[in-house]
Amino acid sequence: MKLFIGPGAPSATRVRLYVAEKNAVEATGPVVSVTEVIVDVQRGHQHQEPHLSRNAAGKVPVLEIEPGVFLSESLAIIEYLEECSPEPSMLGRTTLERARVRELDRIAELRVLLPLARLAHAVNSPTARRPDPSLAEHYGSMLPVGLRHIDGLLRDGRPFIAGDRPTIVDCTLGAALDFGRWRGVALGEDYVEVMAWYERYRARAAVRQVLGA
Repeated sequence: MKLFIGPGAPSATRVRLYVAEKNAVEATGPVVSVTEVIVDVQRGHQHQEPHLSRNAAGKVPVLEIEPGVFLSESLAIIEYLEECSPEPSMLGRTTLERARVRELDRIAELRVLLPLARLAHAVNSPTARRPDPSLAEHYGSMLPVGLRHIDGLLRDGRPFIAGDRPTIVDCTLGAALDFGRWRGVALGEDYVEVMAWYERYRARAAVRQVLGA
């Protein structure tokens, strides 16, 4: 399978972190085997052929399952790969765990990744968009709800956002915070537990493969 990505694009990073975490525990070989193919999103190649034939919306990531069969949207890609290789689970082992992981992942995606990515584009876009202070203020005002929620969860000392092992929630939040860091967006000092988690998470060997040192 081929995974078409844009370097730095948070949704693509989310999937790449999932693949890296999935493969980190298996010593005999990768659990999920994908070949990464770079799409130059900073030059707009996602809006040109041949990428538009893979995804008419002109977005990354895209998973090519077999020649001519494509799947877009990061969560759909993750869930497809998880169903193909369910162990080790990144979605939760029990019915309640799976519900909790999806609940937290939606919070991380909709209340952190989405507004943080749009804030970063409004302040310092990698695609040469002009800064837009009004948009930056709007999306910046959305961030505290999600960040405070996750910060509160982490106060009980859990090593990962959903508990004692990594899940897709860590991949989603890690991708969001890394994009913000890359574009120079500071979250301030209000989210001590979130930032401490981020430093721990970035230090993981699997995560360093994706995010670098």
